[in-house]
Amino acid sequence: MIKISLKMKQKILKSEQDYQNAIYRLEEIGDNPKFVEDEDLINEFELLDKLINDYENNNFHIEKGNPIEIIKLKMNYMGLKQKDLIGVIGSKGVVSEVMNKKRGLSKSMIRCLSDFLNIDQDILNTPYEIFNKKRNVSKNTSSFPFAFDEAFSQYIASYSNRVRNNGMLLNVQLN
Repeated sequence: MIKISLKMKQKILKSEQDYQNAIYRLEEIGDNPKFVEDEDLINEFELLDKLINDYENNNFHIEKGNPIEIIKLKMNYMGLKQKDLIGVIGSKGVVSEVMNKKRGLSKSMIRCLSDFLNIDQDILNTPYEIFNKKRNVSKNTSSFPFAFDEAFSQYIASYSNRVRNNGMLLNVQLN
């Protein structure tokens, strides 16, 4: 095993073996009963910590997680249910929409959840996909997600104008 110390010339961790050795030495230093009093050990510990962090940042890319899934994990860990968020971020309906990813987290909700669940606000402020039942259809018919021929596009445009000008009559049947 290579023993890294301040007396040796420091080097950047270039391999998995260098990384493992540095972690082992860091643990050794941390377990040393004289660690708190020994300035050399403290300096070596700080240097190793920096080298390890640099190696991890360069070699182990960690994706940001989905904030709702992180909230669910933290709630599970704390033994909380969805109903426990009522009053923290809103009513029962709001909590349900947020937890089912039908509504995004507002800045206020992020602050409240951060305080309530002890989660960093930056983690909760990560973008995620919201599933909305309503489809947002552009007023411009040429921007439909699928192709139409010109005649059908004109029909849709005239129909949209008739509905806008005259309203629409719906026949609703209740079973």
